[in-house]
Order: sequence, then structure tokens, then C-alpha cells
Amino acid sequence: MNKTKTNRRDTDVLVIGAGPTGLMMANMLARGEAKFRIVDSKNGPTKQTRALVVHAKTLELFDKIGVAGRAVEEGRKLGAAELFREGRYVGKLSFLDDDKDDRTPYPFVLIYEQSQNERLLLDALGKVGGRVEWNTELLNIEPSDGGVSATVRRPDGSEETIEAGWVVGADGASSLVRHSLSLGFEGDTYEQTLFLADIELEWSLDERRAYITMTRQGFYAFFPMPGENRFRLVGSVPEELEGKEEITARDVQSVLDNHSGLQASVTNVRWTSTYRIHRRMAERFRVGRVFLVGDSAHVHSPAGGQGMNTGIGDAYNLGWKLALAARARAHESLLDSYEAERMPFARAILGGSDRGFSLQVATTPATQRLKILAVPKLFKLISRPPLRGRVFWLISQLWTGYRDSPAVAQFGPAKKGPKAGERAPHGFFEVGPEASKSIFEKLRGPDHHLLVFEGPRSDPDRLEATYEEAKRVLDRYGAPFVVHRVPAGNKELHERYGARRPSLFLIRPDGHVAYRDAATDIVGLKMYLNRVFTRSPSHTVQNVYPRDAENVVSA
Repeated sequence: MNKTKTNRRDTDVLVIGAGPTGLMMANMLARGEAKFRIVDSKNGPTKQTRALVVHAKTLELFDKIGVAGRAVEEGRKLGAAELFREGRYVGKLSFLDDDKDDRTPYPFVLIYEQSQNERLLLDALGKVGGRVEWNTELLNIEPSDGGVSATVRRPDGSEETIEAGWVVGADGASSLVRHSLSLGFEGDTYEQTLFLADIELEWSLDERRAYITMTRQGFYAFFPMPGENRFRLVGSVPEELEGKEEITARDVQSVLDNHSGLQASVTNVRWTSTYRIHRRMAERFRVGRVFLVGDSAHVHSPAGGQGMNTGIGDAYNLGWKLALAARARAHESLLDSYEAERMPFARAILGGSDRGFSLQVATTPATQRLKILAVPKLFKLISRPPLRGRVFWLISQLWTGYRDSPAVAQFGPAKKGPKAGERAPHGFFEVGPEASKSIFEKLRGPDHHLLVFEGPRSDPDRLEATYEEAKRVLDRYGAPFVVHRVPAGNKELHERYGARRPSLFLIRPDGHVAYRDAATDIVGLKMYLNRVFTRSPSHTVQNVYPRDAENVVSA
């Protein structure tokens, strides 16, 4: 067996796994100009539907790399979810009645299956010069001098040892990367066996909606998919089918007739699968120069469609940080914030989806009675406008925040608006050349953005001096920064950001507030920048717009 051995660093980052999580990681590294390789033992992107749902927070991240529009165009907005109990209609939870909700540009749930996500991200990666090394299997990893050595088997059967500065394990629930680190993967497996089926149906229900039907025998959920009358069916395996290796079209029809309470005819079954759901999380998301993201770090129940979205969020969070560290544009200590930020978030998601799913698959008589009686009442309650928006906020992951992160800082009191670590609010400019434009249009790309809010009553001369000093300060650091002025006439934006006086907000590439100063004292900003970023005196400031527009600080 031929084996290639190198004695130098071949790449800054080696990504193992090219699912949605690994592909997002590669996209972020490419956009941050880091040297990377991404390998996968498969022969190409998946053709299976697998995960179905893309939430608003993920679409906001997609927008930052320029692919959200395509996802929305190719996907299907989920109009509503309807609940049935023993075949009787209970109520509807709408996802489009709040389409004017301007807390996000994407106030809806998008049906966009995993195969589409992978193709979307793979195409985006190709446009920035990246590629996946398919049919390349990881054999082992071990620490090396200042990095990690990874041995892979290439398509021709030969072995190669890759010397990387860091390794990112995005290789799924059975992750070899995680096993190589000897990390625990604590959690449990749900007792009940479920089945998945990609089916086509004839029935009287709207194909733009999801349906959940609860019976004493179990639960069955129907999610609309691209194509006419096509649905993903998830349900409990009834006793008469337990242990059966393959669920046939006749079996699916039997389940619907005898257990779902709904009248529906199965016209086609594309594929079926039975499986057991796991809920697990790794004891660490980082060991030295090796990181875990997505299913390698945590696996979830399907409740709420959180798994793929959480993995993509992991990759975006770590990706921009690794790119800066690899290019020596930020101190390597910035990487410590990945585990500090994403482990609590993953734990919260895991707990929430676990509670919801455990109730759905409960089999004890007492819990079944509670489920049949209580869930419909709760569903009706959260379907009302006061709570409907809150439910959307939770399932869409827009609540994501990192206030306890070591990578964020805040100077001065802030009674209103986002705290450091929280998501930067969405909103629109009201006056000036940017009138009617979303502030999120300004925050696109892999850069940091400094928002200089003028405040309702500002001293123009003093503010101008602060603005110019901020540009000079940012010019001393290695990371690319974009500076924006938010004029006083934009009252709604000032209100949403809690900027009652001239204020500074440094927004991270993932849309979270890195630094907030409830004043315009540059001293605090300098302290924060010194802690996170490395100096690079060669960077220059380019004035690309007049004074009242924006200025870019770039490499």
C-alpha cells in the first residue's frame, strides 16, 4: 500500500465530512481566505431528503454568504401546521399569518430538504474556488508538532498523511474524529421505533401545510415536500409491524387506515426506513486543535427540525473564527469561544426537543391520556397571536445568544437594545440614501461591521471626530472591518438597538454583537480589539462613499 508522508503543514484546516455542516464550514473558511481541505468518504452529496426544515436563523446565515434567495426560491414556505386528535380537527398554528413580522427577513419555516441544502452549499463553495475530495476516507488522526496529523485513504486506495493546523469533525453521529478523541457521547435512545416514508398521497388536505395526528396508538406527522401531493411521513411503528425489516406501501396504507385517524390514499412510496432516535451530546466540542460540529457533537430528536439547523450554526460560528486565526488576523484565544458559545446552545436545543418528542412517543397509559387531553389545549393556546410569534421565535433559533461568551464585551449601561453576544436586531433605514433598505443588507459577508449610531441629539463635530478615530483604530488590526453610520433620522433603528445617544455596535460575521458601547468613547473599543485581533499596520482605509454613507476598512 502506497503511503504519502509529508513533513510540513499541508493546510490550515482539514474538514472531515461534507454534509450541510461541513460544507458550511468550508464556505466560511474559503470566504475568510484560509487554506483548507474538505474530505468525505461518500462519492458525492446525498440524494436522500433526510432533514427537511430550514429555520429563519439559518436563512439569515445563508443570506450572509449570498444563497438565501435561491433557497427560498427552490424551497416551499410552510403555511401552517394543523393538529388532529383521533381524526378530529383541533386547530392550526400558522407560519405565514405573521409574514409582515419584521424581526427577521424570513418570518416563516422553509421546507428545503437536506439534499437541496448540500447542493446549495456545494455550488456556493465552487464559486469561491473550493472543492470536496470525495471518496476519501479518514483512517485516523493524532496530534503533531503544532497541529494535527490525519491519515486518509484516497480513491485509488493509497494513503496520505495530511498535516493540518486544525481538524474539524463534521462526520456525523458515528464520528471517527470524536472516537479518536476518546470523548464520551452521553445521552440515551428513545425506546419506541419510528418509521420514515417519502410518499405521495391523495386526500382532501392542503399540500402546503404540515399535519400532526395524535391517537392512543401513537403519533403521525406529515410534512409537505417539493412535488405534487408529496409528503414526508414520520410515525410510530405499530405492534403488528415491529421487527419488520422493510415497511412496504401496503404497510404504510395499513398504518394510515388503522392508526392515523385520517382518510388518505397512498399512491406512491419512494422509500421507507425504520429507526431509533438518539439524544446525545459530546462531553467536549474541542480537544486541543480538533473541533466537533453538527451531529459529531450532538444528535437530536426530529422535534422542531432543529438538528441540521444547529449543525449549520455550529459551522458558521466556528468557521469565521478559524479563518481569522488561521490567517493570524485574530489571536488563537478567539477559538476558545466556540465551545463556550455552542455547548450551552446545543444543550438547550437538546433539552427542548427531547421534552417535546418524549411526550409524543410516550407509551404509558397515564402519559398517553395526558397527551391526548393536554396537547390539544396547549396547541390551541400557542396558536393565538400573542403566543404564536413567541413560538416562532423559539423554533426558528432567533433567540440564539452568547452573553456569557469570552469573545464579547460591553462598556456602559444598556437598558434597551441587544446586549453584547445577542443577535443584532433587524430593521429598516427610514431616511437618507439607504431609506427602505434592511440593515441586514449592510451586515452581509464574512467581515466585522461597526455601526456608529448618531443618536437623537448628537454633537456633529464630536461625532465626526469619533467616526474618523474609529476608522483609524480599526485600520491597525488584521481583520477586515466595514464601518457604517446610522443617521439620527432613523428613529426605529435607534429604538431597536437602544441607541438613545451616540453609540457603537461592533457586529460579528454571524450577526451577533461582539462589542457594545453606550457612548462613543474609543478607549473601550481599543481594549476589546486588542484582546481579540492581531495588529496589522499595513491595512489601509478606503473612502468609498461620502461622509454620510459608509467607509470600508479592508486588507
